[in-house]
Amino acid sequence: MGKASRARWDGNVRSMAIVAKDPADVTAEDIAFLRANYTSTGGLLPNAYAGGAFYTPTHVARVIMEALRGLSGGSFPPASRFLEPSAGSGVFIEHLPVDAEITALELDETSAKVMSLIYPQADVIQGDAFLHGRRDYYDYVIGNPPYGVSIDVAATDLPDAFDTLRITKGKDGTSRAKGKSELAFIELAIKATKPGGYIAFVLPKGIGYGTQSAKIREIMRETCWHIASIELPAETFALTGTTIKTDIHILRKVTPNARMVFVKYVEVAGAYHRVEQTDEAQADTFWHEGQPPVLHAQINDIGYDKDGRYTDKWGDGLTQLDELVEAFENDLMRENTDPVAPFDGVERTGGLTHAFNVKIPPYEAWREKAGQMAYWNVLTLGRGEEIAVRGGTAESSFDFTWQDRIVDAYYAPSYEERAAA
Repeated sequence: MGKASRARWDGNVRSMAIVAKDPADVTAEDIAFLRANYTSTGGLLPNAYAGGAFYTPTHVARVIMEALRGLSGGSFPPASRFLEPSAGSGVFIEHLPVDAEITALELDETSAKVMSLIYPQADVIQGDAFLHGRRDYYDYVIGNPPYGVSIDVAATDLPDAFDTLRITKGKDGTSRAKGKSELAFIELAIKATKPGGYIAFVLPKGIGYGTQSAKIREIMRETCWHIASIELPAETFALTGTTIKTDIHILRKVTPNARMVFVKYVEVAGAYHRVEQTDEAQADTFWHEGQPPVLHAQINDIGYDKDGRYTDKWGDGLTQLDELVEAFENDLMRENTDPVAPFDGVERTGGLTHAFNVKIPPYEAWREKAGQMAYWNVLTLGRGEEIAVRGGTAESSFDFTWQDRIVDAYYAPSYEERAAA
């Protein structure tokens, strides 16, 4: 065990001693220690024991919350409802507004106790996230769910069916629901988020292209607007014991009044592509109206190397992730970033046309080679051309108010009356 791992081990051991105290005896100094040092055993013990838990670096959680704040018009609505379904010690909660309604689910008993001590304002529920039955409720579902862990829960205990979990019969005749954790947590997030609400997860890179992930990509495509995908470097989780490559995916749950738009991509001059509306039979894919170009980025410097040495070149404590936040604070960067077509060589009818595959286009490669952040857009409904959906008002895919107007119309008092009619 190296020096960094030993320090983490010692920090977690002392944290467990603090948790074992009578709550009345826990001091402010104890709380400060927990906040600074508790990371769980992810990466210190075999994965089967640690539950796939590699806790999110604080600055990654902060930037995700700043991005969501920017997408929400610069501030979260009063009394917003947040769910973190695999909350660990609550690193995301640190960055939530004081008036928020916070639900934090955590399977590990020690982590749940740590979180309750640090964040008494949160409703911390210790138990299996898949037994949590709130649906279409939360404004934001956030987090970094465990990866590569097998979900195994009594099927009769689930509040509803999961497409990412298969039902098997045990020797005792009981039914079990089983599946991969990262896939099932995405489906749980979609179920729990209210229409128009946001989902922001740190996920393993294979979500974007792996064959095992095809079903959840289809579910995301059918139920969500795709807002952004940001590739993080392998060093991101090095301080907690792993170098797995991950992406930040930001989605927004589609409201029922958003109609599907079928499109095909037409090659122009061998390089550029034009998006054309078409019927379902001729389409390469579909998007929901209100879908802007998808912001993609590749971060090459997370602020430290694999050994934990700081790489802060400017001495301001900021990383490439911090620079990217401004893309969510205004539309200028997204509008002025030339959209690229879905990449060739991969089947267009799968997740690729939904832009989950984070792959740098050739003309951005020089940035990556220079160690700089690269960002671009993936085409969805066009390069700003007007789009009319089944007789609806003509809209521009570069109008970033379009999606908000669809959501606002769904929640307008007259919507239910119009829908009933």
